[in-house]
Amino acid sequence: MKFINDLCPPALLYALYVAIQLGLDAADLAWVTFGVKAVFGVATVFVLDLLCRLNLGVISWVFIATPFVMTALATSIAMGLEIDRTIMSSL
Repeated sequence: MKFINDLCPPALLYALYVAIQLGLDAADLAWVTFGVKAVFGVATVFVLDLLCRLNLGVISWVFIATPFVMTALATSIAMGLEIDRTIMSSL
């Protein structure tokens, strides 16, 4: 598995994430989704690793971290504004 050993940390983390997603899709017998995710996952891992090889590892980490940061920020805002309670009380 020389290819996996040579991946930079952001690309390896994303490859692990894609492997988990592919396992879940295979368990659900969602083969079309599996195929699409496999193609885009391999392409994304390649791009992330390429960025690392071009000394742009920080950009790779930004691509990996942005969805998590945005989700955490959106959740914090929703909890701070008590959006769930407001919606549930209006029903």
